[in-house]
Amino acid sequence: MDKRQSPRLRRRFKVTVGTTSWFTTDVGKGGFGAETARAPIPGADVIGIISGKDVEVAFAGKIAWSVRGNMHMALRSRTGVRFTRVGPTLAALLADGQPAPDGVN
Repeated sequence: MDKRQSPRLRRRFKVTVGTTSWFTTDVGKGGFGAETARAPIPGADVIGIISGKDVEVAFAGKIAWSVRGNMHMALRSRTGVRFTRVGPTLAALLADGQPAPDGVN
């Protein structure tokens, strides 16, 4: 069962959190899924920047879920982030000929 309150679009963007880089698997007005080198702790606060298409979006959020990967099998960790604050340029980042989710300005 999908617990998301808003739809997500499959998009691949770089996310910078501190000194680490993550890469999104999907993004929506409520948050994003990402592949990471290390699995963050669910419930942890996170602050970062999503970059793509000459647009940078600052965000703050909470780790909603996290699954550890397996380095021996070349599987990255995966995580979900729920936005608690996101910059107004998110709509520009999501737009690429497809409509942005309802409510994204």
